[in-house]
Amino acid sequence: MRRRVIANLVLAQTSFFTFLAAAVAVTTAGFQRNHGLSFYGEHWSTAVPFGAGFFFCDYFLLRAANELPREDHVCRRLATLINVLTVLLLFILLTPDTLDSFFNWSHIADSSMLFLYELCFGVWLYLRCHRATLTLALLTLLFAAGVLAMLSQFHIVFYLSEGILIFQLIFGILLTYSVARFLTETSLTTPR
Repeated sequence: MRRRVIANLVLAQTSFFTFLAAAVAVTTAGFQRNHGLSFYGEHWSTAVPFGAGFFFCDYFLLRAANELPREDHVCRRLATLINVLTVLLLFILLTPDTLDSFFNWSHIADSSMLFLYELCFGVWLYLRCHRATLTLALLTLLFAAGVLAMLSQFHIVFYLSEGILIFQLIFGILLTYSVARFLTETSLTTPR
């Protein structure tokens, strides 16, 4: 069970960043003029790999959540939190910010909710799954990357894509590491 959960979490992150790298290989314009990573979902030449990254990330996250044992209350909560995360990621794709002002504001709201949710999820992972120096360091870096992205959203600095990329990378590492440590330190090895 543990191995399948961790493998799916790793596949979720790997697929997201691999397809994002494929989109960036087409054009680096999403990293210019403070566009943000959503730029890659708004252009035909990059929309397919960008969307595929979200699709496969959600798919593997759902598989990881489904593999968690339901007997343990922390695992049940963790599965619920991962399922909510998949919905928020889907909303990012469903609100392209270039259609009109409604979609633009919806996308900004969805992105903000995703960032706040992932930050709160990270705190929960630290408090409930694995309290360690590395986990706290990852959480601190997550917060710093979120601040960088927020300041870029307000055009105070101009590193929106970089802030989002670092934030998502650190969140993926924090999620995978915390869950792996939690499942290793508990006796939740019952096969499903």
